[in-house]
Amino acid sequence: MRPRPTLVILTAAIAFAAGCGGASAGSNASNGIQLKSGDKIVAAAVKATKAQRSFHFVESARAGTSEVSIVADVGTTTGEQHVTVSQGSKAGHLTVLLAGGAAYFEGDSLGLQGLTGMSAKVAAEFAGKWISVPSSNASFSSLAGSLAVKSAATQLVQLSGTLTRGKTSTKLGHAAVAVKASQTTKTASLALTMYVRTTGAALPISVEGTSKQTGSTAHTISASFSDWGEVLRLTAPSGSLPIATVQAAAG
Repeated sequence: MRPRPTLVILTAAIAFAAGCGGASAGSNASNGIQLKSGDKIVAAAVKATKAQRSFHFVESARAGTSEVSIVADVGTTTGEQHVTVSQGSKAGHLTVLLAGGAAYFEGDSLGLQGLTGMSAKVAAEFAGKWISVPSSNASFSSLAGSLAVKSAATQLVQLSGTLTRGKTSTKLGHAAVAVKASQTTKTASLALTMYVRTTGAALPISVEGTSKQTGSTAHTISASFSDWGEVLRLTAPSGSLPIATVQAAAG
């Protein structure tokens, strides 16, 4: 059994409502990003995000009565995510933590089944227990990738497909320029709009749109980021079980 990424939203992040970052994040000076092409705006947003020491983000993807949502704090070497997966009236939860060079996860039975692929039997056995995943394990990057600033910036801000610069506007109280991303294959389509700040650092403000697989209901995507530069104090949980124990139980 290998834990899967908690949520794949292609390249979306959720509305980065810029918060308490440093001087570069809060400056009112124009950065000129609104004059650049779509791909250069996105590249600048990725670079600006990687330069931050931390940020908070909230993210969701919804299709019909199904929804996956994430609330997270991301730092340079530590981070934490609280993930909820719901189907109608049922909901499962999973917490993912990055600390001390290892990843950890803990969830209830429904969360473990829906977000890591555990069977009902194995999930019931390990529900409520912290499980550790060392950096050498194949599952580490999928768990920890969106919990460290540099890798999270690539996963959450780097849009794919055809990138087109849109209009300037005010988004969540900040002057912004829109970048539209579109991608279509034989089996899927993606349409996202990311808003990037046109003053101070070229930080993303929000991402919203839809993704669709052929024969399935479209997913509505939204994302927001805030608290740039917040201080994170996270420590590894004590008494965690090694992922090898879970893998052995799963057969």
